[in-house]
Order: sequence, then structure tokens, then C-alpha cells
Amino acid sequence: MVDALTQRHRAQQLLLRRATVQGVTKAWPALDWDRLDATYPALAVDLARLVELNRRTSAGLAAAYLREFRRAQRVGGTARIDLARPLIVDQFNASLSTTSIAALKKAASEGTVAEVAMANALTLVQGSMSRLVLNASRETITQTLAADPRARGYRRVLGGGGCDFCQMLAGRGGVYSAETADFEAHDRCGCTAEPVYRA
Repeated sequence: MVDALTQRHRAQQLLLRRATVQGVTKAWPALDWDRLDATYPALAVDLARLVELNRRTSAGLAAAYLREFRRAQRVGGTARIDLARPLIVDQFNASLSTTSIAALKKAASEGTVAEVAMANALTLVQGSMSRLVLNASRETITQTLAADPRARGYRRVLGGGGCDFCQMLAGRGGVYSAETADFEAHDRCGCTAEPVYRA
């Protein structure tokens, strides 16, 4: 039962990641290779709205998952859900500018063809925005568990096969303490956190 709940939650988050990628792709033409500095602000505004909206969805899905998972584990009492905080503007700006305008200017300085540079940057932006969205689920889970006296922490559930980085983190041990370990995720990461409760 609990495995099914975790896999359903991960599938929901992956669908949300796909929607985020599609949203980024739709907004991307606003950035003009010949006018990067002038057109970047409009792209940033559109993507900030997209990411914030999808973060709220991600956190809401995580809250529902936590309640169902706790009931399925027959954990007594109740736990207050600690939703992920709103998007941090500085974090968003750093992620977006690094993967878009900074990457494009670097590519231009290296003589990369515009079409290739724009396609490469789009892939980077899709990954970074997806990470910011899915981190809302991870933050909601880890923050809630940190405040729940019945929780030991969480285990990392790999997204699909998992890359080498994720497999290394998952292999460090069955349970991460929610008080001491942030959930590390790279761009395009599909991993999630599964609660572990005290016996």
C-alpha cells in the first residue's frame, strides 16, 4: 500500500515536471538572441509565474501524500503539514540567469551557432525550472517530517533508474534524518522522499 502511494506521488510530480517543461518551452520564444538583455526580463516574469504556480501544486500534492501515507502506516496522532515556502526570488533569478542569458552569452563568445545555443539553453532552463518546482514537494515532506515527533526521517526513492549522483545518495543509507539532511536534487531530478516513522 505505502509503495503504491509513493509511486503515485512520484508519478504526479513527474507529470508536473512535464507541464513545467512544456510551459518553459511555450514561454521561451520571448527571448530574442539578437536582443538578449532587452527581452530577458519578460521571460523572467513569465517563468516566475509558472514556477510559483507549479510549486504550489507540487506542495499541495505532497501534503495530500503525507496525510495518506501517515494513515496507511497507522501512525497515531496528527502532524501539522509544513508547506514549502514561496519561491525565493534570488534563487530563481540565479538559476534562470545562469542557464539562460549567461549560457547564451558564453556560447556567443565561443562562436556557437544561434540555433544550437538557444536549443542548449532551453534544455538547461527546462531542467533548472523543473528542479525549483519539484523542490516544493521535497521541502514540504522534509519540513513536515522534521517537526513530527513520530518521524525518523525519510528515504530517497529514485526517479526511474536514477543517475549516478542519485544512486550514490540513495546508497548512503535507508533513512536520512529530516533535521540534518536537506534533500539534494539536480536539475531534471525525478527522485522523491518517502517518510519513515518510528516503530
